[in-house]
Amino acid sequence: MSKPTENIDKTSATADNNRYFNEYANGIGYLNSIREFGAEGKPERYAVQVSVIQGPADNVHYEYHDLIISSETVLGVVLEHRESIEAEEAIVLIRFNMANPRAKAFIYKHGDRAGELGAAIGGFLTRIHSMKINGELVYEDQRTFDDQEESPQAVNG
Repeated sequence: MSKPTENIDKTSATADNNRYFNEYANGIGYLNSIREFGAEGKPERYAVQVSVIQGPADNVHYEYHDLIISSETVLGVVLEHRESIEAEEAIVLIRFNMANPRAKAFIYKHGDRAGELGAAIGGFLTRIHSMKINGELVYEDQRTFDDQEESPQAVNG
């Protein structure tokens, strides 16, 4: 590896220090709920629960994901449609991208499995490609990222 020269632009050096290495996944699933959380003195954050559709079309199963919203664009879409997402009769289907999936343990609080240990996938919701509510397309992300090195997802995770 070559040594840097003394004339390095400090702006580019700072940008290099802010790079992330992330694992990305995409999927389709039902957006079930929204919750707010935060620590004292810090801004509120939002997370959503998504029932991700898995398996062959004639025999699907669902995998539960608890995803922290990490994009202002995604947050805007979710909050705009919050009433439908929280309505029991509405079916909200999203096509999405997520970053850094990881297993999260939890304890069931209600139902037949109350008190039992369960698991979900955690991570960050980085993009909603499309959203349908009761079969009607209500949002579609038209953005394209020609240079993947400079896309918000590549730079900010």
